Amino acid sequence: MNKKSWNHCAKYLKTSVVAMGLVSLSATSSVQAGQTGMLQPALFQQIMSLASPLAAVATQVIGAWSHQASEGLKRQQVQKVAIATRANIGSQTAARSEPSAVFHSVAFRVSSIPVARKWKTVFPAVAATDFSRCAQQSGCAARGILGKAIENAESLAFRHKISGINRTVNRLVRYQPDAENYGSKDYWATPAEILGRGKGDCEDYAILKMAALKAAGLPAEAMAIVVLRDVRRNFYHAVLAITTSQGHFILDNLSDEVKLDSALPNYQPLFSVSADRSWIHGVKSTGDKVASTAPLSDVMPGEGVALR
Repeated sequence: MNKKSWNHCAKYLKTSVVAMGLVSLSATSSVQAGQTGMLQPALFQQIMSLASPLAAVATQVIGAWSHQASEGLKRQQVQKVAIATRANIGSQTAARSEPSAVFHSVAFRVSSIPVARKWKTVFPAVAATDFSRCAQQSGCAARGILGKAIENAESLAFRHKISGINRTVNRLVRYQPDAENYGSKDYWATPAEILGRGKGDCEDYAILKMAALKAAGLPAEAMAIVVLRDVRRNFYHAVLAITTSQGHFILDNLSDEVKLDSALPNYQPLFSVSADRSWIHGVKSTGDKVASTAPLSDVMPGEGVALR
């Protein structure tokens, strides 16, 4: 009910009090005078003329209160259901929006790990690589082969696309540790450097595969180079991971077969890089999220046996 209606109702309520007082006074005076308690007709009509609108207003007010109360209860019930529904949906959405990171790890966004600085200089070259042109004297044959594989992959289904690029790069590049290839441990090369030398270690395979798949149409943000520890063979390694709604697909220079991360339980991720982002990885232990305790500066994929 609005303010105007309340004022209108208050006026008639006040009139009612006055009218009832007059009735009482008149009746009392008549009894005291020894007369019957009947009112004079004129006075009775005047009082009734005041009481009738009041009765009508009272009826409307009671009806409005009843309607408002009923509507209020309905709104409260609707709000309770909506809140409960939102909470239910929110918890389900939160569960879906936090999929497990690659190799069932927990990923923590960081920017200060040593590899992030290396990746910052390499990724622009990954994003800009044009496999249809060769500006160097060496590596043009390999670039042409990979360029043809990219051209063929563009029209293929996803699984065939990533499998074809994985297999082609594995056969184009010969494995050689950075210490032998560049005279420096854990050197992160550009795609042009990898193709020019035709050699590289595990992260070089992953870098070249990322560049090729980006050229074939995959978004760079869906791909990450994951540096990990192979707990069975006890060495540091690097692979390319592609995140999809079906899971994380792993492209590995140790296998021409592309597998889901769930099929590689011996791989324990340490850190990863993708486009302009980097993470360190940990595991869930008794409800807590624990980051890797490995000294990241000592992690050099492809340089031999890892220290325990």
